Amino acid sequence: MIDELQASKSCYFFRQKAPLKAVAIDTLFRAIRKAQTSPSNNIFSLTRQSHGVAFWSALCFQFDRTPPFLPGSEDVIDRVTGYLLIVEHRDYVAIFKSQLEVPAYFSKRYLQRIGAQDVDRGLTSKDSVFARVRLRHMTLSRFALRSKTLEGENLQNNVGMASSARFAPLGYSFIEADENFSTTPRTGRISLRADRAGYQELVDYACGIIDRLHPRPGRPSSSPFLAAFARSLDLSDLTASPVQFAVDTAILGQAIFDDKIIRLVKHDGGGYRELLKAEVDPILSELTDILTVTKNAHGKLLLTQSVTGLEVGEISINKTRIALKRLTQPLLTDVYVENTQFALGTDNDRALLKQFIDKQDTFIVLFDQTRFAYLDGSLYLDDSLINGGNQFLGYLFGNAELAAVTDEKGTFTAAHRAFDRDSTFGAVLSTIAPDDDVIVCDDLGDEWADFIGFRTDPSSPRVTFYHAKHGELTLGASAFHVSVSQAIKNLGNLALPVPAMNKKFIRWGRFYTNNRVRTSIPRTCRGTHADSRSAVEFCRNAPHTFKRVAIVTSSLSKAAVEQTFRDIQAGHTASPYFVQLYWLLSSFFAACTEVGAFGCVICQE
Repeated sequence: MIDELQASKSCYFFRQKAPLKAVAIDTLFRAIRKAQTSPSNNIFSLTRQSHGVAFWSALCFQFDRTPPFLPGSEDVIDRVTGYLLIVEHRDYVAIFKSQLEVPAYFSKRYLQRIGAQDVDRGLTSKDSVFARVRLRHMTLSRFALRSKTLEGENLQNNVGMASSARFAPLGYSFIEADENFSTTPRTGRISLRADRAGYQELVDYACGIIDRLHPRPGRPSSSPFLAAFARSLDLSDLTASPVQFAVDTAILGQAIFDDKIIRLVKHDGGGYRELLKAEVDPILSELTDILTVTKNAHGKLLLTQSVTGLEVGEISINKTRIALKRLTQPLLTDVYVENTQFALGTDNDRALLKQFIDKQDTFIVLFDQTRFAYLDGSLYLDDSLINGGNQFLGYLFGNAELAAVTDEKGTFTAAHRAFDRDSTFGAVLSTIAPDDDVIVCDDLGDEWADFIGFRTDPSSPRVTFYHAKHGELTLGASAFHVSVSQAIKNLGNLALPVPAMNKKFIRWGRFYTNNRVRTSIPRTCRGTHADSRSAVEFCRNAPHTFKRVAIVTSSLSKAAVEQTFRDIQAGHTASPYFVQLYWLLSSFFAACTEVGAFGCVICQE
């Protein structure tokens, strides 16, 4: 019956971790059959048949399966036919399959994922023509454009690459030597658009792809089109040693306090109790400590407190991820994480906080080579951190008045006719937005930004969303998570959508109220109410309107950022939190570029 097999040229490629022998294939086939309900006799079953220098194995049988749309039915059964074709060649394994899955034990013991770079370099070249690419945005914000798909006749000719460095390709379709391929590098799936083929032709196809994937001296780099995008690296490409570790407490705090998607709990008699904010804050504070990574005599990567040298944990660099094996800081004892979609104490999948941090990859690892950073569960390479950060600094604008700011919004009374000058709100109106003819305050409620500025110069119209914040000077990302999330979430409103404007005009015609205090501050802070209507109409309709999104903050100093880049360039290790700040703001700038806007940070000088 194997001669009757006709299947598409689409399969998954892996490196072979351990030698495959006939007994391993026979054991695999028995395990696959055992996992199915009412398996029939094998339609075909062949083990390690030779094909030139390659070997192939195949299995096919029928079994019962409950229809997915009738999960509770016992009387309605689908009779399904599944097949598996395994090709072994040059220490690689290719798997064609339909309706059958390879068990986890087999994958763990014998299969290793192929690096994305190997797929790119093996299959593409400077002559490849890309018709489709699926991209992932390298951002930590849940409000950012997380992924996008581009399609066209030849994407290299009609895709703007301004923000490409912040996107990583997840999959793509391309033409190489008149053959149409599609691939998902991170899963190892590679397909060729062609007629269905018999088993011998499928084996030939797998061997041909493996020959291209196999490392060879002088192999050219991948397509210049792919090289323009940011690339996550396989850990096997890591050439540096870890030196620092930090838990991403900003993301944890946001999940607990802002998004309220998780809660921290402890045992309480026979059940659990939720920790109060006064109990959570010290835990997050303890987790904020930057830990030093040192290798002991046995090769283990230990986490130690920088000041005391006390060992508090351990990480390990595996083939596919960095794992947090142990974290024994005192306040973490008996602290669990629950999903808030379940009632308190009813989440059966609750996990210790340490396990949650590991499972969710909520940590950062830095290395003795600064261009590497491990965050969000992936390894990234960024040489801009060591070349002086000139492009990054171009998005930062210093303002002297922000050094005197003591509060974000200031105080409010019924007599207030303007925002306090020593507040970030006051600074926006006094020196930060001098070129705007009209400024409205959109703070609170359904706000798009704290302030919206309009420049109605016919030669250079501009709309600016100002997100104003205040805080202690820092080089970390925690002060920016909320403002970046808010800014990215409202990028679409830069178009000043007509259906939303009537409510906005009514709102902008009122006086500002905060914490139940109705002030005498008009929400139209500069210009008249009629001017705001005209400005919106003009800027919306002008095809050359420049769109800008500015995070205005007193918590960052441009000079401090410049000095940090100089220190990095001189060979010093950057703080994990500065690296996180760099990635967060870079993602914000790129997200703005994606919608045709310019993102920037206005901060202390």
